[in-house]
Amino acid sequence: MAVFRAVVLLSCGGALGYAPAARAVIDDAPPPNPTLVMVFAEQPPVLNWNRETQQPYGPLVNTMNRVAARAGLTLVWQEPWTRRRLLNDLDTGRQPLCTLNWALTPDRARRFKFTDPLGPAPDWVLLVRASDPRIGTNPTLADLLTRPDLVFGFSDGSWADERYIQPGRPNQPGAAPAPDAPNRERVRGGQSTLVAMVAKGRIDFALINRLALDRMLAERHISPADLRTIPAPDAGPSQPGRVMCTQSTASALIDRLNQAIAEEARVPLAGD
Repeated sequence: MAVFRAVVLLSCGGALGYAPAARAVIDDAPPPNPTLVMVFAEQPPVLNWNRETQQPYGPLVNTMNRVAARAGLTLVWQEPWTRRRLLNDLDTGRQPLCTLNWALTPDRARRFKFTDPLGPAPDWVLLVRASDPRIGTNPTLADLLTRPDLVFGFSDGSWADERYIQPGRPNQPGAAPAPDAPNRERVRGGQSTLVAMVAKGRIDFALINRLALDRMLAERHISPADLRTIPAPDAGPSQPGRVMCTQSTASALIDRLNQAIAEEARVPLAGD
């Protein structure tokens, strides 16, 4: 039997290319206890890296560890990568690679394998400073994006990048993004970084999952009174985060993860 080795990448969405026609040949059924090497981009506060212990921590890590244990998988964690490096490696697709907590979009559904959802669907809101007099009580995202005096912050390679910044951009593995408009701010961090940038006035608005906002505010020591949210239910993917893998990942491994996710959903998510 061929030896199977999967790599799981943890991160949060991105402009992904078609995997090349030539793929690694693997057995469709993984061996009894496959090892998953975990590589990820940090998503504080839900996915962090302790540089002293060289180990990840946070609710996403806890959830993935429980799912992996139920699936009989051994996890080996490596230090974080940049989001674009993760996306480029996924584009290559020559070996089994997976990424945690990525939204299922039509573009990604054509190129990758997905597990079932890991948690509840997000609740998207526009996050703005409470003291900003330029933003009304109930603006739409479309209106704010047309304002040259307001800067929209988004994570490099995220679904927001795909949908609002470079829609329809040809997929070119390794290619740098096209120049962004002056009222767009591309950042390498995740949603926690965007929250902090809004609070500090470095950007004026961002799309944030309200379900994780309290945790991010606490992690960044930001007073909730400094910010306000505006409902934006259709602004982002309605799908919850999933494990997303290259097509070369064994389908049996996806099935094993799905079974573990279903078992995990039947019990309380302690601490999450």
